[in-house]
Amino acid sequence: MSLSTLYLRLRYPRHTFGAGFHGPARLRIRGPGRVIFGRDVMVRNRSGRTAFLTFGRDARIEIGDRVEIDGAGLMSASTITVGDDAVLGPCLLVDTDFHAVGPARRQAGEAVLRRPIRIGPSAWIQGKATILKGVSVGEGAVVRWGALVAGDVRAESVVMGNPAVEVEKGGGEARR
Repeated sequence: MSLSTLYLRLRYPRHTFGAGFHGPARLRIRGPGRVIFGRDVMVRNRSGRTAFLTFGRDARIEIGDRVEIDGAGLMSASTITVGDDAVLGPCLLVDTDFHAVGPARRQAGEAVLRRPIRIGPSAWIQGKATILKGVSVGEGAVVRWGALVAGDVRAESVVMGNPAVEVEKGGGEARR
């Protein structure tokens, strides 16, 4: 176990770090919720500072086994789940709008929508991509650079653009 991993386990005792976890000492974990890392997870800050933020005691971020994360921001008010063997570049995953949408949003007590995000096993979320609330990214899917994803992504597909649209099924040259 590296010194930075030992430091993180001591600094964040409420969170779970699986066996073989490797992460930078400057990893940012904030909020009252829980972050759970699976086995052999690798977190880096090479492409920007990785941050895990929870907004509420019931909020959870669950990272599967053998996941690689570099510079991503995960912001959870409900649940964000990342499947085994997924890769997250410097992207953003946000499971809430943090305020109501529409003219009533300026009124106190207006409902805020929160819906879980699910990133499937072996999915790849590239840099500057944004995954919004309620989205499921299928197994082996690729979300290309800068995509804004507001709807589900089918397994083994490639999406890109704003809004994200499917450009390829089955991988091809766009794959890792």
